[in-house]
Amino acid sequence: MSRRPYELKQRRADMDATRARIIVAAQRVLISSDAFTLEGVAREAGVARVTVYDRFGGREALVEAIFDDLAESGGLTQLPEAFGLTDPVAALERFVEIFCGFYSTHRLLLRRLHAMVVLGRDDIGTSERDARRLQGLSVLLGRVAEAGHQGAADPDLVHAIHVLTGFAFMDAFAGADADPTDVASSVVALVKRVANLD
Repeated sequence: MSRRPYELKQRRADMDATRARIIVAAQRVLISSDAFTLEGVAREAGVARVTVYDRFGGREALVEAIFDDLAESGGLTQLPEAFGLTDPVAALERFVEIFCGFYSTHRLLLRRLHAMVVLGRDDIGTSERDARRLQGLSVLLGRVAEAGHQGAADPDLVHAIHVLTGFAFMDAFAGADADPTDVASSVVALVKRVANLD
């Protein structure tokens, strides 16, 4: 009897484990190092640089994989739940709560990523993700406007709430003694006040 199917399954599992180890190592490098390089990630993961290339094809793909991992472990996979709510105000509230949870889960790493962008040391794809959050808010506020809150369609309002739901604001608003999850209800109340939804 051939052992090939078992061997292929084991090889795939080993590849997945190596891939996961590289992603975790990349997150550690992002937090602790001044430079985010594939060499540094490979060293941290205990693999050859070519192994990182084999699994990800390059730095950009590795960064995408990191963000995908953060999104999954930080709860952003719950966003369809928010968009599925029939009450548009409740959907907006849930959207804010989900992002508060995400920011709390990965606060230290997100601080580092945002600092790298602010200091101009790197372009790590945060602008694309911010654009997706802005697009999601535009959809939700459009639904709020359709439900009778006409001011919610104001583009300035969308951008203001985009700032209020961004990591930099949430991190500063929570301060050193709390985290974004702790202040989620306050941020929701603030968003509703800005949008005249009280």
